[in-house]
Amino acid sequence: MKAKAQSEVRASALPWARDEVGRFKAYLRAEMRSENTVKVYGRTLELFFEWFRKPPTELTKADIQAWKGSLAERKLTENTVSTQLAAINQYAERVLERPDMKVRPPRKVFRTKIPLTEDEVRRILEEARRPRAGRGGGFRNNSDMSLRDHAAICLMYYGGLRANEICSLRLSDLDLDDRRVRVNNGKGKDFSPVNLSEEAVKGIREYLDKGRPEPATPDDAELVFLTTTGRRIYRNKLGCIVKRIAFRAGIEKNVHPHIFRHSMITHMAEKNLSASFIQAQSRHKRLDTVQRYTHLSQQSVRLAYDSVFSRQEHAEPEKSAQKQSAPSEKVEISADMLQKLLSMLDRNKVENRQDLTGYA
Repeated sequence: MKAKAQSEVRASALPWARDEVGRFKAYLRAEMRSENTVKVYGRTLELFFEWFRKPPTELTKADIQAWKGSLAERKLTENTVSTQLAAINQYAERVLERPDMKVRPPRKVFRTKIPLTEDEVRRILEEARRPRAGRGGGFRNNSDMSLRDHAAICLMYYGGLRANEICSLRLSDLDLDDRRVRVNNGKGKDFSPVNLSEEAVKGIREYLDKGRPEPATPDDAELVFLTTTGRRIYRNKLGCIVKRIAFRAGIEKNVHPHIFRHSMITHMAEKNLSASFIQAQSRHKRLDTVQRYTHLSQQSVRLAYDSVFSRQEHAEPEKSAQKQSAPSEKVEISADMLQKLLSMLDRNKVENRQDLTGYA
């Protein structure tokens, strides 16, 4: 409460800042940016004005450069600094129409993400499907949350859906007979068809038939995934659900909704699917983004390593073993040929004795 009151005091002290943040958010929505981007960029601009304390007419490139230095002093990660500078740069270029004030952000660091193994995914799906009753011993609002959670995780893994896409998925987007779902991408407003597995289709059908609660409002009635009260489910709630299920399944990794999408891409790559097919299923616009996500598991690296070096190390022993185990073929030799061979052997013996003269 105290932090909220302080935020309200800061906002009331800078009324022009609220107007500028509103203008920036309106621009981002007009550019069809996702609501998550609008929220993050808008909050970044609020923090910048709280630090700057001056109207935007007095803003210079040196001020943005100084703010960049203050972010580095706070020991924020390179990716966080890069995201916040990207927001301010876009505000300066697009809203203020001052592209000359843009500051170069630090290079983003792409850390290796550890996906779930196929066995870990299976254990999570089995745990999510395990029936559980509500607090009163039954299911509230005619809903079975185990069916909902299992269907949502199936879509995140087999379909590669993001958390925002799960929360905003509508009944009209489902084409279960064709094993497809039409996804309204969180990054932009374009629609993309996504393939689904038989298990995912079965899980969604079971949830819609037996576990979906009664919607609370007409707007909620259009959504696929709802809470026990029939309201829209949000990404923070989805994240808590996933973590709880992974904990019960005995998974020690940091499990969050996006890890299922990353695991799907990795498992497709490990089965030697081409990057173009993975790009179509994951709906990444750039191929290099897919290549950044895909990485080989330790087992794949070990198998590839052994296929090269074990073959070299054991090549000679295998060849000698093959020679020793090779069955001998019977060759018929005539009497004349046998006589010639014996005479050649006798001649070699005589030559060898002569060569050894002087070494006695």
